Order: sequence, then structure tokens, then C-alpha cells
Amino acid sequence: MERYSNGKWKAVVIGSYERADRAISLKKAISLMEFYQVPVAELFPDSPPPIQMSNLAIDLRRLSNEQSPFSFIVKKFTNAIANRRKDWNGQILSVRANDLQFLAMLLQQNENSVLEQLEKLGLVKT
Repeated sequence: MERYSNGKWKAVVIGSYERADRAISLKKAISLMEFYQVPVAELFPDSPPPIQMSNLAIDLRRLSNEQSPFSFIVKKFTNAIANRRKDWNGQILSVRANDLQFLAMLLQQNENSVLEQLEKLGLVKT
């Protein structure tokens, strides 16, 4: 880092920023972004507000009857979550906010779209 920036950025300082041991000013953050050639707009992403979730679950029995590309990915995802949580009841799977975020990334969609598709297929239990 020091070599590529001709000494402008010290490795120890960048490490402190990365570990959040040291605060970075907006001016320095912008300068660092310019150095890495990252658009400043990345500081302000156009993401929708987080979905407010309460007691959301996926009906795994109903999911097992679905045969679409969407449901195939959801099946793989829910199987992985169930295995990780050691939840083998196979009937419903509680969905946490970060589960929905990861599923949306996997499907390359936003969370609202995924939730709408799950509801449209009748897979959501509340």
C-alpha cells in the first residue's frame, strides 16, 4: 500500500481503518476510494429499506411440490439452512432476516421480489 501510493497511505493506518481501531474522516475516505478507483456513490447505495419480518416461515412440504428454477434454488438453500441448524422436521423452516438477504443475493434479486415470489407460490407461513 505504501509503495503503490508513494507513501501517501501507510499500511498501519489502513489496517487501523479496516479493523475500526481508528476513525476515518469523510475527506480521507473519499481520497482512499479514489486511490482504489471505487466510485464515491458506493458510500450511498440505492438499496431499498430492510424488510420488517416477524415470524416468517417457508412451507417445505409445499416447496417440495414446486418444479420451477426459482423453487429449485430455494429448495437447495432451505436444505442447507436446515442442515446447518440441525432442523430436520422437514415441514416448515423459520426464515430470519439475514436468510432472506442471502437468498435474495443467491437469486440475484432484491428481498421484496423474493418475498413476493414466495408468497405467490403459497410458500410463506406467518
